[in-house]
Amino acid sequence: MRIIHTLKITLLILLTLVILSPTNSYSDISKAFPDMSNVFERVSFYDKNNKITKFNGHQNKVLLVFFGYTHCPDVCPTTVLDMARVMRGLGDKSSQVLPMFISVDYDRDDYKKVREYVDFFDNRIAALTSNKENIDALTKFFKTKYEFVDPKNKGYIVEHSSNIYVLDKKLQVKKIIPNGIPSTEITRIVKKFL
Repeated sequence: MRIIHTLKITLLILLTLVILSPTNSYSDISKAFPDMSNVFERVSFYDKNNKITKFNGHQNKVLLVFFGYTHCPDVCPTTVLDMARVMRGLGDKSSQVLPMFISVDYDRDDYKKVREYVDFFDNRIAALTSNKENIDALTKFFKTKYEFVDPKNKGYIVEHSSNIYVLDKKLQVKKIIPNGIPSTEITRIVKKFL
């Protein structure tokens, strides 16, 4: 009898919490990540002259960060297309957002190749790649991984995350969007940080 009474009280408390909690809240995952405010001071990327340099085009922008590679057969093109759709969906507010395609394929992807790849979708997407040391440092910051599969094969694939990381204007990771979320929903999420 006492167990049933305890279960009823527990159920009543849970029901009350569900009713009183805000319906449109989202979790702030920034506490799960290190302070990212200086992440772009710690890593460098290739510029159009294939020289390693710091990237500074991110100030005062909400960032959509995606790790991929230009030879990717499926996830990368659909995700970059989604980022382009988000930019169109934001209209005038798109100037406050910077989508970033960061290639982890440091052996095959130079700046020119990555720039041409993202320009096919939207030239407002930042095209970034670097050497192994910088890519490893950056993926460690973002708590993600990548792996070359059979790298001796010329057409090797790279296993990588398919998430889009949303960083606020203070460069803190606020949301991780899994692959397959419609671009309209991504747009709605991004607007919360503008």
